[in-house]
Amino acid sequence: MANGKEKPIYAKVNKPVFWISIIACIVFYVPMMIFQEAAQVPVQKAMHFITYSTDWFFELIILACLVFVIWLAAGRYGNVKLGGPDDKPEFSTFTWVAMMFCGGSGAGLVYWALIEPIWYLKAPPFGLEAFSPAAAQFSLAYGIFHWGFSAWATFAVPAVAFAYLYYVRKKPYLYPSYACRGVIGKAADGWVGKLIDAIVIVGMVGGMATSLGFVIPMLSKISADYFGIADNIQFKLIVCVLFSCIYTWSCYNGLKGGIAKLSDMNMYLTFIILGFVVIVGPTTFMFSLFADNMGALFDNFLRMSLYTDPISKSGFPQDWTVFYWAWWLAWAVYVGLFAARISKGRTIRSLIVNMVCTATGGCMLFYLVFGSYQVDAIMNHGAQIADILANEGGPAVISWFLNSLPFAKVVIPFFIFVMAISQATGVDAASFTMANMACSEVKDGVEPPKWIRLTWAGVLFVATVALLLVGGMQVVQLSSVLTAVPVLFLMVILAVSTVKWLREDFGYDKALTTTKFDNENLESIPVKVDGTSNTTNM
Repeated sequence: MANGKEKPIYAKVNKPVFWISIIACIVFYVPMMIFQEAAQVPVQKAMHFITYSTDWFFELIILACLVFVIWLAAGRYGNVKLGGPDDKPEFSTFTWVAMMFCGGSGAGLVYWALIEPIWYLKAPPFGLEAFSPAAAQFSLAYGIFHWGFSAWATFAVPAVAFAYLYYVRKKPYLYPSYACRGVIGKAADGWVGKLIDAIVIVGMVGGMATSLGFVIPMLSKISADYFGIADNIQFKLIVCVLFSCIYTWSCYNGLKGGIAKLSDMNMYLTFIILGFVVIVGPTTFMFSLFADNMGALFDNFLRMSLYTDPISKSGFPQDWTVFYWAWWLAWAVYVGLFAARISKGRTIRSLIVNMVCTATGGCMLFYLVFGSYQVDAIMNHGAQIADILANEGGPAVISWFLNSLPFAKVVIPFFIFVMAISQATGVDAASFTMANMACSEVKDGVEPPKWIRLTWAGVLFVATVALLLVGGMQVVQLSSVLTAVPVLFLMVILAVSTVKWLREDFGYDKALTTTKFDNENLESIPVKVDGTSNTTNM
C-alpha cells in the first residue's frame, strides 16, 4: 500500500453467540434493575443462601486452582512453550506484566486497599477484638489474601488452557466452550456450548459492572470535593461519560495501539503515586506492619483458605472471602483469555509465575502503602476514619486520605487521572475479551472487529449508568455470585482439559517435547524443544 501500512484483518463475528449474550445480559440485568426496590428482600435471601450453603465449595475449588497451577509450573509441563519454536513474545516483559496486572485489577485495587484494612480493624476475623493489636495483624493480610495468590491462580487456570489451545494446538477459538472440548466433546458445538459462553459473558458484565460501581462514585466524590460542588447523580453521570471517552478510545485502537500504551502509562504513573505516599507517609511503620501481616498471612494461609466459621456464624468468610472468590470467578475467564492472548512465545511456567507471583507482588505494594497509611492513621493517630466509612461511605474515606497528604491540590487531580487510566485499561481488556469470545475464529495476528469491541464497551457503560441511576450494589453483587456458581464447574473442566491435552501431546515420551500442528491436514507432528523433528523420516 502507498502508506506502507497493511490493512488490518478482522475476525468474523459468531452471530448466535453474540446475540445470545446480548439478550442474556438484557434479560438478566434489566428486570432486576427495574424492580430493584421490590427485589431487595429476595436478593438478600438469595445472597445469604448461596454464600452460606456453598462457602466450602467455593473455598475448596479456589484452593484447588492454586495447587493445580503450582503443580503445573513446577513440573515438566512448565517448560512447554506457548507457540512454535521460532515464536517470540509480542510484548516486552514490562508491557506484558503491566497489561496482565492492569487487566486483572484496575482502580478497584486502589479503592479496596484503602477501604478493606478499616473493615478488618472494625470487624476482624476469628473473633478478634475490634481495633486491637491482634486485629491489626490481619488488617493487611486479609486484603493481600483476597487479591493475592489464590485470586491470580483462579485467573491462571483458564489462561493456560486458552493459551495452550490457541498457540500450541493452533485452534483460533477464543471462547470458553471450545476450551471445554477436552471433557464435553462435541457438546461444545451445540446449545451446551452456547449456554457456557453466554453465562461467562453475563458474569463478565456483572463482574466489571461491580468494579465500576465502586470506582465511578470514588472518582465522582473526589472530584466534587476538589471543586467544591455537590456530588449528585448528574455529576456522577458526567464523570461516567468522561471516563467512557478514555476507554472507548483505547478499545477502538485495539490491543497494541491502545491497551498496551495505557497499561505502560498506568504502571509508571502508579509507581509515582506509591513512591510519593511512601516518602511522605509513616515509612518505617508501613514496612514494619507489612512484615508483621505477611507473617500472619503465611502462618494462617490454609486457615484463611478454608475458614467458614460454621459455629460462631460471624459471616466474615461469607461476606468477604466467598464473595471475593465469586467475584474473581466471574472475572476468571475474561482475565484468563486476555492473559492468554498476550502471552505468545512465553512458557507455561513463566505465564503462571508472572500471574500468581508478580501480579500478587503488585497487589501487595498497594496494601503495603495505602493500607498501612490508613492503619497508622487509626491506630497511632486516632483518626475517625471508621466513622467516615460507616456514615459517608468508601468514596468519602478516599477523599479524606487524599486531603491528608501534603500538596493535596496537586496530588488529587493526578490521582484522579491515574485511577481513570487504570480502570479504563481493565474495561478495555474486558471489552476486547468479550469481543474475542463473540467471534467464530480469531487467528494469530487478527483482532475482533472494532464495532463489536465498541458494542461491549457500550454495554458496560450502559450497565454502569443504570447502576448509578438506581443506586445500590447488592443486585449486581448477586449477579456476580450467581454467575460464578456454574464457573466453579467450568474451572474444573478447563483444568482437566488442559491436563488431557498435555498428556496427549507429551505423554508418549519421558523427555519433554513440544507439538507442532499442521493446520492443513490437522495432523500432530511431534517436535523436540529445539525444533528438530522427533521422527527419523517424515
